[in-house]
Amino acid sequence: MDQKPRRLHEVAAPIFTVDICVIHKNNVLMFKRSPTKKVFPGWLALPGGHIDEGENPLSAAIREIKEEVGITLNPTDIQLKFVASHHHIDRNELFVVFGFLASLVGEPTEIVSNAEGEAVWMDKAELLKSDTVFPPVAYYFPHILGGKPGIIYNYSIWKNSQLVEVISENIDSNS
Repeated sequence: MDQKPRRLHEVAAPIFTVDICVIHKNNVLMFKRSPTKKVFPGWLALPGGHIDEGENPLSAAIREIKEEVGITLNPTDIQLKFVASHHHIDRNELFVVFGFLASLVGEPTEIVSNAEGEAVWMDKAELLKSDTVFPPVAYYFPHILGGKPGIIYNYSIWKNSQLVEVISENIDSNS
């Protein structure tokens, strides 16, 4: 007899986060995580972070991009591109990630770096081929950077920052 699936909070305590992909012309704003970071050190990731109490994912994304790199976004500048549940089985952690896309029309303001890492603009084509991009971020790049419509909803298993299995995935093309 098959075992009934557990509820997500029974798998691991969910950690709610946001990732923001900021594009200007053919460049993508990436964040090189400090090699001393406890979680996922040294990887190239998207700017982002935890959702705080009282925040919704959109307001957290706007706050995080301002805190991490100094760019001010308005709610109309940003759109949801993926909602992912990543179960990192080696860490017994369940990240629920809301991934956003923002395209800057005017020249970007000066970006800042901090103790968390270094913010850098990277060529989109080079980024798609890079092996230094955090794999859970790189997984969504073809959808985000390829300009594909819709929102990806994903549940996947990860181990040592590598994809083990996609359990379920759908794209809402009505969005």
